[in-house]
Amino acid sequence: MDRSLIKMRRFLLCSVLVVMLARPAFPSSISWQADMTTTVISSTGRSIASTGKIYVQGSQVRFEPENADEIDLYNFDQMKNLRLFPSDRIYFENRLTPARRIKAVQEGWLSGGAPSREKRILLREGTFKEERARLYLFVFEEKGERLYSLRWMNADESAPLQIIYPASSTETVIIDYDHRRGETIDGSRFAPPADFLSVHPY
Repeated sequence: MDRSLIKMRRFLLCSVLVVMLARPAFPSSISWQADMTTTVISSTGRSIASTGKIYVQGSQVRFEPENADEIDLYNFDQMKNLRLFPSDRIYFENRLTPARRIKAVQEGWLSGGAPSREKRILLREGTFKEERARLYLFVFEEKGERLYSLRWMNADESAPLQIIYPASSTETVIIDYDHRRGETIDGSRFAPPADFLSVHPY
């Protein structure tokens, strides 16, 4: 495994700092949109990358994977997922699992919120992706389990720029968000078009 990844893993597992320097996480009422690149790196050095567009408005998320005939709509307040298939003009509705919500928190889509606990430790301030930013160690606690990630946040801490976290003992995930600014998010993006047919998959 690359030495930098080994050092990052060791650093993420250092929970002593959490007790000493923990502070509240960024607010849950966030709204942003970005081009998203996810890179999964294995312990052998092999990497797999995927891309897409993401829209976040509070607890609602729209994800459009690149080169895929499917769009995912998430509502984490209602714990509901809609899978849209534009070419067929249909969609499926599924219930979200707690594990899916935890993954959304880890990837910076939403705040942990009660009864979960999310803390952050400021590591440095500087320039990242040509803008003022802050690097944090984030710690998310759920039912006694602690999950760690490194996050570059924009200057007002309203959105992540990059997130790195260990997905398992052999895989590290790096997520880059390249934000599209000056564009208004239309609320209709988080609902299926009126002419789409709801289909039960089972």
